[in-house]
Amino acid sequence: MSDSRALAPRLPVAPLALAALLLVAELLVIGLTFKHGIEFRCLDNWPPRACGAASRSLAGLYCVIAATGLFALLRPALFRDLLARAGHDARPLALNLAGFALAMLPVLFMRQGQGAAMLVPAFAAWTGGMALILAGITGWLAPRALWEWFLRQAGMSLAVVMAAGAAAPALAMRLQPIWQLDTIAGTTFSAVRWLVGALGYQVIADPVQKHIGADGFVISVAPVCSGIEGIALVTIFVTLYLWLFRSELRFPRALLLYPLGIAASAALNVVRIAALLILGIEGQPELAVGGFHSHAGWVMFTAVALGIIAVARRVAWFNRAPVIADARPAAPLPPLRHDPVAGRILPFAVFMLTAVVVPAISQNPAMFYPIRVILLAAAVALVWPALRSIAWRMSPLAWAAGTAVGLMWVAIPVAPSDAPPPYGALSGAMLGLWFVFRGIGTVVLVPLVEELFFRDYLETRLRGAPSDTPAPLWRNVMAIAVTAGLFAALHDRWAEAFVAGVVFSLVLRRSGRITDAVVAHGVANLIVFAAAVVMGNLAII
Repeated sequence: MSDSRALAPRLPVAPLALAALLLVAELLVIGLTFKHGIEFRCLDNWPPRACGAASRSLAGLYCVIAATGLFALLRPALFRDLLARAGHDARPLALNLAGFALAMLPVLFMRQGQGAAMLVPAFAAWTGGMALILAGITGWLAPRALWEWFLRQAGMSLAVVMAAGAAAPALAMRLQPIWQLDTIAGTTFSAVRWLVGALGYQVIADPVQKHIGADGFVISVAPVCSGIEGIALVTIFVTLYLWLFRSELRFPRALLLYPLGIAASAALNVVRIAALLILGIEGQPELAVGGFHSHAGWVMFTAVALGIIAVARRVAWFNRAPVIADARPAAPLPPLRHDPVAGRILPFAVFMLTAVVVPAISQNPAMFYPIRVILLAAAVALVWPALRSIAWRMSPLAWAAGTAVGLMWVAIPVAPSDAPPPYGALSGAMLGLWFVFRGIGTVVLVPLVEELFFRDYLETRLRGAPSDTPAPLWRNVMAIAVTAGLFAALHDRWAEAFVAGVVFSLVLRRSGRITDAVVAHGVANLIVFAAAVVMGNLAII
């Protein structure tokens, strides 16, 4: 089957548009019906986790579709061949409609006050209905044989992209602690008040409680309504885009897509809240209040993410060369295990992902540190072939710099924490094993992963030149300051971490070898870890 642009047929626009409209309409009807169309408040009847899973499943499906569209930009010819016969067989649409009816079936038996009696039947109907809806849409777009061919050609790349899309809403919720929610909520509140006032509405606003309204209709712009999930979702999609199209983009220019996406998401969220407030003031309070927690918000945030990506694809300043909409990358990317960019980013991504997920499943996340170490070690092992070309040498300067940073860190006093010990109730051999893993992670893996990302990847991109190549002074200073600042943001003791980041960068600049920065970081962490164990104060780390 041909994969060339010259021989590939044009996309069948009409069947593709019909499939998109049908799927969006069905998902919106399902979401709005079960959220606002029946007398059933989930949290009054079902466990919170079940309610969260039901809510995020549709949002996850939106994001899977969006992520698949992003992958289609990367492999356009592959998708043209897949969709060459779209719409030729209408029978799968009957399967789609049957799935929609099955997904709507719980409307007949879900009632307020019945408790969790219908939880399992409802989830069974939704799961089966969604499966049939998607099966019908995919059958309408292409026959089974073409799908089998397509999946063989797309390989694991498509699976990773779709998994990232499915996890995006849940991950966006988990990323909330990274952001200053009160600050974002305050800014959102002020912007909504200004916009509604500019449109001629006289409102009463309480900036302390974040209450705003008029004529008996008042809403609260709480942190959960500040659009933080949208900001996180846009961040995730931009990251996915930068990863997939890294061979086509100009770095560090492409990193500007982060602030652009965040600003666009925040601005549209202000417009959304202002519109819903006006809707409530004008006599539609139920529709307005429901809109704060509607799946339409996830659709909007996903559209913002794809819009930012679409703009980036058409702005030559972000790209190495002018991008043709249906062009494939100029050269195939190396396998993941041998990709030097993946070698510097993937372990750090695993490190950050585990830092976000573990607190979500445990009130004492430090007790799970051994599991994080195992996952981090697996990520490093996966990309180790890409790291073999690094000159694994070290200089006395690295040892001296690491010792100085470690002593500085220990010399600045830190009061012991009143919280329970990070290892929980572990004792005996299990406690000893926990400290072994903590030491391996702190002294070996974390310095390697953080230095490969911050100093070897990010700082090199910001400098615009390899570590052993001269660069203008202003670019050196800017690169060091930015990477040290981001490095500090990951640490509670941010001032000490900023100084440490600057020192590690200077060590790298002096020798031109990332291994010197890794060794300096490892020596510093060894001193800090040893002092923490001896003093019995793990808050030092």
